[in-house]
Amino acid sequence: MKELILKNHLNLPFITRMLKWHFSYYILGRGYPVSAGVYLTDTCNSRCIMCNLWKKKNPYTYPMEEQKAAIDALSAMGCYYYSISGGEPTLVKDLKERLRYASAKIPYVHLVTNGLLSEEKMVSEIVSTGIKEISISIDGTEKFHNALRGREDGFQKAFNTLKLYAAHSDKLQLTVNSILTKRSLSELRELRKMLDDFPGVHYKYLPLSVHELFQNDAGIDKAFPGNDASIDEMEAFLNEAAADDRNVNSKIFLKKAKLFFRGQEDILPEQKQCVYSYHAVEFGPDASVYPCRTGMNFASEISGKTDLKEFYSSAKCSNIQKELKSCKRCRNTMPLCYYEPRLNFPITNLVKYYFSK
Repeated sequence: MKELILKNHLNLPFITRMLKWHFSYYILGRGYPVSAGVYLTDTCNSRCIMCNLWKKKNPYTYPMEEQKAAIDALSAMGCYYYSISGGEPTLVKDLKERLRYASAKIPYVHLVTNGLLSEEKMVSEIVSTGIKEISISIDGTEKFHNALRGREDGFQKAFNTLKLYAAHSDKLQLTVNSILTKRSLSELRELRKMLDDFPGVHYKYLPLSVHELFQNDAGIDKAFPGNDASIDEMEAFLNEAAADDRNVNSKIFLKKAKLFFRGQEDILPEQKQCVYSYHAVEFGPDASVYPCRTGMNFASEISGKTDLKEFYSSAKCSNIQKELKSCKRCRNTMPLCYYEPRLNFPITNLVKYYFSK
């Protein structure tokens, strides 16, 4: 799980759910989701150069009744962490109802947004749903951010949204998400200075990855403004982040990012098997269910009408998980949504990496 949860939300619901999962996995040999990632919609109002989801001609939005049924099942199984992203989830008209429903059932609900919809009323209503964390995407200073996000008003709107949510920082965790590339170091240093005005705000870095999730292509980093930093400069930057209490990337994630930017082919050579599908689940905007979207090559026969509790007790699920153990599809890329869980869960990984040099 994310270091932010371990730092600030180590509580009885978290501990009991983790103990239950570890007993099920290590003693009974079965895994089920303690974390869930929901791609609520393909629709997006950004025009990011590093993501092509916004180009979809026939975008989907997760049907609410199917989402509620999935939330019920996840809650019954012991899910602790539920993250909603997109596309852009704030474009979904009934988002507040969905957030409120999820927050009533799952202890830690997280919303990711580009911050383009920044009305004060919407911010207050989202805070009132009871979610625990919101992440806003800001990638640097105004000119750089707008170039990446394809919106001339992108930075102004996102930063205004940050200010609005910062007024509620006593009610939820506020995090700034930033794309990290060899061309963004000076921009991200300037952004860190800007965040000094928001003492309750944390930040995390997402190494730019070529991945089916974003429907982007190799070489996309060359479309970014600026020049490539050297490996030494990248590593110095990552060391700065590791020493900053406001950064909520795990230390081992930042360490592995050094290997990624060096171009190492396998960033996780010590993990002979992948157990991600035993503790996580992903939901596509068409309501399809994936123990791992990448490992299943974005093709799932598990529909949103599936009884999830029944599925996770089935031989079919067990067979999928066993097959995914040998998957190596994300070993040379570094999407944060896969790597933070893989590096920090189960507890054997958390302990191993915590004591690694």
